[in-house]
Amino acid sequence: MDLLLSEIENRAIVRIEGDERQAFLQNLLTQNLDVCTPNTCHMAALLTPQGKMAFDFLIYATHDAYLLDCDSAIVADLMKRLTLYKLRAKVDIRLLDIGVWAIWQADGQPCPPQDGFYPDPRHAGLGLRGLFAQKPEVALTDAASSDWQALRLRLGVPEGHEDMPNGKIFPLEFGLAQMGGVDFQKGCFVGQEVTSRTHRKGTLRKKLWPLQFQQQAPAEGSRIVTAEQRPCGEIVTASGSQAIALIREDTLGEELFCEGAAFQRLDGLFS
Repeated sequence: MDLLLSEIENRAIVRIEGDERQAFLQNLLTQNLDVCTPNTCHMAALLTPQGKMAFDFLIYATHDAYLLDCDSAIVADLMKRLTLYKLRAKVDIRLLDIGVWAIWQADGQPCPPQDGFYPDPRHAGLGLRGLFAQKPEVALTDAASSDWQALRLRLGVPEGHEDMPNGKIFPLEFGLAQMGGVDFQKGCFVGQEVTSRTHRKGTLRKKLWPLQFQQQAPAEGSRIVTAEQRPCGEIVTASGSQAIALIREDTLGEELFCEGAAFQRLDGLFS
């Protein structure tokens, strides 16, 4: 077992504290804050009123605050949105200067427990995750953040504004439920009506899948077509020979193409 240690460089941590922090977040987020207890990590999202993804993040609880592990490129927008919803709630929202570190295996197998780290709730293959002010003192092999990101793509796990742009995608098509990021029993949250109605219908026209190409994967936005050239999906994110793509469910089992190239559909969140 070769465990790897990576600093996930494109992340930022928002601290939310105050007497009303739980009630404040409970009314906004897709996750049930009752399960977000100390020494746990859970996925959650803040949606638009129309039920589309606005922000995705991981939540860690301490005895006096919640820590949101989010995409650093849009952390200012997240803090602005939370402040907009704050009104008179007794909460304080601020940015912390700490880093996000992951312990993982190149083959995507789960990792044994490690002090100060928590299982990534989105997929067991993503390993463990922890927040540290400096590099954690663990005797493991260092790996680049890009290596961990390549594993994430191979597992078909979307993350951040590049994969899920603000206000443009429906989160259930991108596996929010499969990643444990939504509680359909908790009561109200922003965008609940559309999300719950889609869940009750029980069918999704499109789902997110990881793809493996023989050569360089086509760029984001490239069309996926059937053998008869019928459009049925598009590339969401690509890096090297890997990509994740949103593909119509009625083409499952068909041979598909993108920019003239065939590809292998890998096991992902919806497998």
